[in-house]
Amino acid sequence: MEIRKIEKKDAEAVGKLMENVIDETYDKEPDKIRKALKANFTGDGLAELMKDKQAAFYVVEENGEVVAFLFGWLLFNVFTIYWVYNSKEHRGKGYIRKLMEHLEKKLIETGCYKIVMYAYSKNKFIENISKFGFEKGVLLKKSMFGIEIQKLIKHIGDYENAEKERRIKIVGEAGQGIKLLSFSLAHILSQLGNEVSLNMEYDSAVRSGNISADLIFSENKIENPIIDEADLLLKFARTRQWFPAKELIIDDTICGKKCIDCAVQCKNRDQFGFKEDAVSKFGNKVFVNMIALGKILKYLGINIMLINIEDVLPPKFVDKNVQAIKYGFSFRDAL
Repeated sequence: MEIRKIEKKDAEAVGKLMENVIDETYDKEPDKIRKALKANFTGDGLAELMKDKQAAFYVVEENGEVVAFLFGWLLFNVFTIYWVYNSKEHRGKGYIRKLMEHLEKKLIETGCYKIVMYAYSKNKFIENISKFGFEKGVLLKKSMFGIEIQKLIKHIGDYENAEKERRIKIVGEAGQGIKLLSFSLAHILSQLGNEVSLNMEYDSAVRSGNISADLIFSENKIENPIIDEADLLLKFARTRQWFPAKELIIDDTICGKKCIDCAVQCKNRDQFGFKEDAVSKFGNKVFVNMIALGKILKYLGINIMLINIEDVLPPKFVDKNVQAIKYGFSFRDAL
């Protein structure tokens, strides 16, 4: 038996196992749920995930056959497990236990302090999850598909001394929907069991000035609501003042698609055509904020299927807003 990271040659085998776990887990739910899940985690959806720098796939290989796999998302020293599965023919051999032990050892080496898992509340796996050291967190009463999702948590490594506060700064101009974006993101993070602080700052010229949001989330009480250095900075507008951040998501209309030495100072950046796509895909630049929200959720490893997005949005333009979020997230509705 060998436990290793996924390779390109494993895509077909893992895709079949992914279909099996979706069919088994959601066998009593409407077919549209299974179709949407397969659209996002098999075929082209799986191929796209395998390329993402924050995604992590591990497989268990026995006699040349991939018999189990685990897929998750590592960000800010927190690992979120999306799927873990062992084929029926190879159960009872301890593969999942060995896979989880291997994963935990690797994660601790990187400084990871917490493993999170979101499981279908009717999944029998939850009944035995305590043997892996997981405890129940919040119960999400209504996901995108109207079903209950249970959050499961395991603390690992140097949990007590780990930095648990995460800081997101959003900077834009009046009319770009920064307030709606920030409040929606804060609402989603709160639903997932986090303590959340949101502080908005406006220029005196409300209709034409800049707007910024300091959003902090943590599993502990937040002492200071003001951000000195962000973990993630989202910029929709060029500003005179540069703000320090570890990672940057930027609207490429600020300085063009080529990286140049300018006041924006984009070092660890991910460019995205928010404004351009809002107009070309949805007919109006007002949807720039919802495309960005989808992008942020993808970056944070928050699966939009865990939540009912419509519940966190105002009723006006709700259908188009949801579609814009899905687009930013790269969500596929069906095969």
